[in-house]
Amino acid sequence: MSAGDNARFLGYYPMASKLSWMLLNVELLTHMIMKCAAHTFFLLITGLVASLSGCSKQDKTVDVAEDDAEMAAAITKARDTLPQFWQTFEKREHGESDFSLKVKITDKKDTEHFWLTEIERKDGKTLGTINNDPDIVKNVKFGDRMPIPEADISDWLYMRDGKMVGNYTLRVLFKKMPMKEVEKYKKMLADP
Repeated sequence: MSAGDNARFLGYYPMASKLSWMLLNVELLTHMIMKCAAHTFFLLITGLVASLSGCSKQDKTVDVAEDDAEMAAAITKARDTLPQFWQTFEKREHGESDFSLKVKITDKKDTEHFWLTEIERKDGKTLGTINNDPDIVKNVKFGDRMPIPEADISDWLYMRDGKMVGNYTLRVLFKKMPMKEVEKYKKMLADP
């Protein structure tokens, strides 16, 4: 991979609670997907619009080098803290909601990372719903309900008291975003 290879980011997080929806600017309600193709990977984040369950076709793009060390570290942190996500998912004590997982999905030749929502664990399996249209892979579509192999999880988030917990990959994008937008997102994060 050459130093010139880039990843593309669109939007920032998959969904917001009903209360958050009323309090946050629609522009802020976005989600992240990460896609890898052959030798170049793209991280995509697509924004939500006027409904809690809808997905936007409007994309915001931020280019990031494929070999970005900060992004690799953010994914590692998300993987290392996944037990915290599951502990909170199983025992919601402080109004936690809107649990989402970013998951790697591969078809015959390409890989793309999607935010999955409506997370459910039953009979030893984890399930989620694809929360955006695919950009390069052809084996899934928006709204597909599917099993989630834990090894394919690259990030996670949930909402607590109107604040976003997790979404470590979002913080990497701050260096590429306008300061006004960064400040808005920092206000949304429980731990900016």
